[in-house]
Amino acid sequence: MDRITRRSLGLGLILSAVLPGSVRARPSWASGTYVYADLCLTADHAPAGQRVTLRRSPRGDTLVYETAALSGPVQAETLHLDAATRGLAFAADADGHTIRFTGTLAVDALTGVLEDETGSHPVRLSRILRPHANAACREERTGSLDSAR
Repeated sequence: MDRITRRSLGLGLILSAVLPGSVRARPSWASGTYVYADLCLTADHAPAGQRVTLRRSPRGDTLVYETAALSGPVQAETLHLDAATRGLAFAADADGHTIRFTGTLAVDALTGVLEDETGSHPVRLSRILRPHANAACREERTGSLDSAR
């Protein structure tokens, strides 16, 4: 081995030993689609629950909110996402009423409080990684708009 090759190899070993300990990999909320939902089917096979679909893009973020209680999906009119704290807040007009959400994104769930015309409701929506059929609803649901109406 010549001197330049040995020097390059030595520098590579030093960098590989130093960098992993000094630079920590942090998961980032990069571009992509994130779906959080608690959708299920009632005993009479009616859909229930809610879904939040967050689309991250360099061109801007968008969020769509859906629930069986609404006539269709609504796009958030205001959206605030803090990448450092994973805080999420949005507001949308849903069938003539304003809904607001404030909460936190996590790798496995979206948690927070949803406010609508009936009051404040705690929400915990699991992250959905793959499409699948809706499961049967539990007897007593929490955090769903349907249980509040």
